This record gives sequence, C-alpha cells and structure tokens, in this order.
Amino acid sequence: MKLTFEISELTLNDLDNIWEYTAEQWSDEHANKYYNEIFSVIGKICENPDIGKPIDDVKKGHRRTNIKSHMMIYKVKETTVYIDRILHQKMDVEKHLDE
Repeated sequence: MKLTFEISELTLNDLDNIWEYTAEQWSDEHANKYYNEIFSVIGKICENPDIGKPIDDVKKGHRRTNIKSHMMIYKVKETTVYIDRILHQKMDVEKHLDE
C-alpha cells in the first residue's frame, strides 16, 4: 500500500532555501530539476518507508535518506510519511530537529 505524505512548515522553508540557493548558484532549470528529484524520493519513501536509515539515536522513530548533498528526515505513522526536515548533510541533525 502506498502511503501519503505531509510536509512540515520547516521542510517547506528548507525546500524554498534549497531551490533559491540552487537557482543562484546554477540556474532555475537546475533548481527545478533538483526540486523534482526531492519529490521523487518522497514518492519512493511512500512506496517503501523502510528505505531510510533509522536515526533512533538522534530522534526516536525517525529515519534519514540522502538526496545528493541533502538528507531527508522523516517518520512514518500509520499510513502517512511525515517529512520533518531536508537538511544539508553538513548540518547538525539533532540541533535542527528541535527547532
């Protein structure tokens, strides 16, 4: 069964920041492509929520999966995947999940 997904307000901000940075550094076309890749990964998670690596040591019940230089932090509850954050891999996950 394919799950549905919800995106947190913080993740919406993350997506905006990722798009703006990518567009500034490369191009709008590149930013759109990366944005679509992110949503493709969300779709894959909805089909198989166990693809992410558990990060219980950081936040119980959460998983992490990489998308190029970013990591998506999510949790699954019943039939919904909750996307908590999309952070650059160099960022401190624990610090940014508590915001």
